[in-house]
Amino acid sequence: MGAPGGTTGLRADTFNKLQLNAGVLMKNVDYSSISDSAALKAAIANVISGGSSPIGTLIGATRGGGTFTVTREMRTPEIDGMRYGFKGSDFVDSTDAYLSTTLLEVTPANMELLLGSGDTTTSGKKDTITMNTAIAVGDYLTNVCWVGDISGGDMVLICLKNAINTADFTFTYTDKGEGTLAAEFHARQAAVDDYDEAPFEIVFFGLDGSLEALTVSSSAGTAVGGTAVTVSGYTLPSKGAYYYKIGNTAPTIAFNAMPDNSWTVWDGTSELAVGTSANNKKITVCMTNRNGRAIASGNTTLAVKTA
Repeated sequence: MGAPGGTTGLRADTFNKLQLNAGVLMKNVDYSSISDSAALKAAIANVISGGSSPIGTLIGATRGGGTFTVTREMRTPEIDGMRYGFKGSDFVDSTDAYLSTTLLEVTPANMELLLGSGDTTTSGKKDTITMNTAIAVGDYLTNVCWVGDISGGDMVLICLKNAINTADFTFTYTDKGEGTLAAEFHARQAAVDDYDEAPFEIVFFGLDGSLEALTVSSSAGTAVGGTAVTVSGYTLPSKGAYYYKIGNTAPTIAFNAMPDNSWTVWDGTSELAVGTSANNKKITVCMTNRNGRAIASGNTTLAVKTA
């Protein structure tokens, strides 16, 4: 029989793979030295707070989120005798990658950015923006990047290389509301002979770390087939949980992995009814955080009451 809701891909790990909230939009981002999601989150927080050594420049707050789109013009040659499309018979004639959003922060920098070929001159407290009729190489940004959170702690970055806004410049203002700026940033190749890859990247940054060590001990339980297990060395976090698994050799689990159905949840104090055949086998206890990810583990040899 299927699940009560019918056949579905829903599982415990689903809730660690959801993209959350509107993310952040930045320009001229250097993320080459960023190796994991914690480092990326810290770098972005530093940019937002105006700290030193930012990885890029914040474009500003948005409304209604945004959309990243990749379009492809594909072609299958018409050949006599060819009745179907075949694997290998498709060709990509062109690709376009763009990110559209609505900016809320009305600043000289954002207006110049969206004009595409705009220039700003500053005199005292006055900024004057003009628009050139031709687009120069220097008008292209190094990149425009969107960064968002994944519910399990990972982060995703979408980078449009050599980006420029191609949408008509539209500043919308309204009574009893806020002015908005429409944006549609398109990626461009760096040179005319650059055909190997489309000019964008999607980068997932995972959590980095290692399992903390748990000290696990076992003594014979009060009932036949039972064992009393104790754990120390690391404090269970709020909404965290303990899991255990028994094997002829000590079971293992990777940092940030989710215990599968072969692991059994445990309250951390109750004696375990493992059966007399488990005596002298290995037990591993792992601890998970509030997202159900393994953060600590330890193992020991089971001592089970056999008579």
